[in-house]
Amino acid sequence: MTKPLVSVVLCVYNRADYLGEAIASILNQTLDDFELIVVDDASTDASPEVARGFGDPRLRYFRNETNCGHAPSLNRGIVEAQGRHVALMDSDDISLPERLERQVAFLEANPEVALCGGWVETFGAREELRRFPREPEEVNARLLTECPFSTPTILMRRQATAGRRFDFERFGLAFDYAYWVEVAAAAAVANLPQTLLKYRIHEGQTTVARRAGQLAGTRIVLQRQLERLLGYGDDADVAALEYVFVNETKPDPPLAQIGDLFERMRVANRSRRLYDPARLDRMLDEKWTHLLSRHAPSLTRMWTAFLRRPGLWSLQLGEACARRTLRPLKPRRRKAQTT
Repeated sequence: MTKPLVSVVLCVYNRADYLGEAIASILNQTLDDFELIVVDDASTDASPEVARGFGDPRLRYFRNETNCGHAPSLNRGIVEAQGRHVALMDSDDISLPERLERQVAFLEANPEVALCGGWVETFGAREELRRFPREPEEVNARLLTECPFSTPTILMRRQATAGRRFDFERFGLAFDYAYWVEVAAAAAVANLPQTLLKYRIHEGQTTVARRAGQLAGTRIVLQRQLERLLGYGDDADVAALEYVFVNETKPDPPLAQIGDLFERMRVANRSRRLYDPARLDRMLDEKWTHLLSRHAPSLTRMWTAFLRRPGLWSLQLGEACARRTLRPLKPRRRKAQTT
């Protein structure tokens, strides 16, 4: 039997309400040389009936005897996969019809790229277009401070999975972020600047319901990256980088520690060249500008951090700080009086 070009791995646990749409969006792809591997993580609802009800020979159904979790289920699906490429899909999302065709064409045109994702359009509780960086050099640099991928858009070459697994035991719910970092350390990774998937936002999502566990794993991934770049990663540096990653305003943000860390990251990278220097510098400039102009709790704190880090000065930083300083002086428009 001829092996398929693509193996799509879809894991499900109690998602009967959404599973049919997710499966149909794969079976209706414009690229038809694929298999769909559904790994049921011991669902207790009607998910098995939904999956088996399609009767499509391209769909292969596997069921875990006990509930193992998402990462082990993904690992099982990848082991069962027979395709030259492996695509990931979530049980509550919808892939757009040309997703696989576009991604396969991209990998074939860019043999140095081991893994690619794409943009997503959210729907449900919130609607927005989520864009991710495109070029491998930029994606690689941004992995230091964010996760620049949407997991259910990933397509990777079979070689990218060799000797690797999604490690929940070590990284918890950040197992996918850890995986992308590991692949990017060995090969180019990228995103297509196209919307490939409709990403459903709802209260039952794993990332919403178990965010604290995800952040614990994220800290480990951030520390490993700092150790690779700097040769060390102490708790203060990891906490500072986590603040940048989470990007949530706090009353007393660690601006001094972040500024010091950014300067050391720049110096270390100019020596080690783990990241494209121009891309890394630009990314750090962008993050520093955002932090000072949006997170500094006062103008005094903002300008103090600005003046203490001349190595991080940039035109966009000066403009952003000036705009924030002048904002209170801007005259407000008077409401029109009614007669």
